[in-house]
Amino acid sequence: LKIQSIPFITLPNPVVPSPLSGQFAIVRKCRERKTGLEYAAKFIKKRRLSSSRRGVSREEIEREVDILRHIQHPNIITLHDVFENKTDVVLILEL
Repeated sequence: LKIQSIPFITLPNPVVPSPLSGQFAIVRKCRERKTGLEYAAKFIKKRRLSSSRRGVSREEIEREVDILRHIQHPNIITLHDVFENKTDVVLILEL
C-alpha cells in the first residue's frame, strides 16, 4: 500500500444523501482531479493496536486488496487504486 495524498475529491451524492457506511468503513462517491472520472471511495478505518477491536487489521485490508486485484468478473467490483493515510486505507472502486 502506498502513502500519499489522494488525488480524488469526494462528491455529494444526490441519490443517497449520506455516505454508505458499515462498522469499519464508509463509501463515498468521488471524482479523480486529473480526469474528472467518478468512482466510489471506500474509507476503511485501520486498527491502531493489534489488541484493539476497533478498525480493521492490516492483514485483513491487504487480503481484500489482493482479492480485488486478482479477480476479474463482471459481477465483482473493479479496484482502481489504493491509498493510505494515518487512520484509513482508501480503496478507489468502480462506481
